[in-house]
Amino acid sequence: MEYVRSTYIFGWEIGRGQFTDRHSFNLVMELCAGGELFDRIIAKGHYSERAAAGLCLQIVTVVHNCHSMGVMHRDLKQDNFLFLSTAEESPLKAIDFGLSVFFRGKLIY
Repeated sequence: MEYVRSTYIFGWEIGRGQFTDRHSFNLVMELCAGGELFDRIIAKGHYSERAAAGLCLQIVTVVHNCHSMGVMHRDLKQDNFLFLSTAEESPLKAIDFGLSVFFRGKLIY
């Protein structure tokens, strides 16, 4: 997703995004060691209203940033958000743009 850059969107490692050798093409991605949002919800059992609001703000920010750049994710769910680290206040990163499309007005392409 070179097209979309945001704090809350999973991305390539800048300067080391790809390399090839004789037999393969390799991508170097960000390490999100904190696991999926879904797994964290199950492990915690519940979130306080304030903590849930913080997560929702990050998710809405992803949607806003994508839409402002003409990208529609089309597969937002708890499994498609990873935590950057295992820290309690770790930011979320949106992943899996495989179903995403570009749009302009009502035109989707």
